[in-house]
Amino acid sequence: MKSFLMVLTLVSLAGCGGGSSATSPTNNPPVNTPPATDGISVTNDAFTPAAKTISPGGTVDWAWNSCTGDGYNGQTCVSRSVTFDDGTGSLVQDHGTFSKTFATAGTYNYHCSIHGVAMSGKITVQ
Repeated sequence: MKSFLMVLTLVSLAGCGGGSSATSPTNNPPVNTPPATDGISVTNDAFTPAAKTISPGGTVDWAWNSCTGDGYNGQTCVSRSVTFDDGTGSLVQDHGTFSKTFATAGTYNYHCSIHGVAMSGKITVQ
């Protein structure tokens, strides 16, 4: 009888298996890019920080963080740019990074080509 109960218990446990046939939702990583140390974040309506001071020969890195949502329900990413007053700058993009090296002392104003001066920043090289 003891052997029968033991076999019955083992068969019952084997049937439980512990697995699940349901699949978990895929957790897609966010498209947002963390800004580099001392970098600038490009969000939906601002550059953070908006002003930065660097030494001549210094490089500034911008990282796009304009995506909202999550990996389960999808994300919405908004395109922005870093456009300097002389017309140079990044492409209009919704993710990624952009870097610029500033060789000469001066003040370099920039803005988003979509928002204009409503979304602007300034790099001071001294």
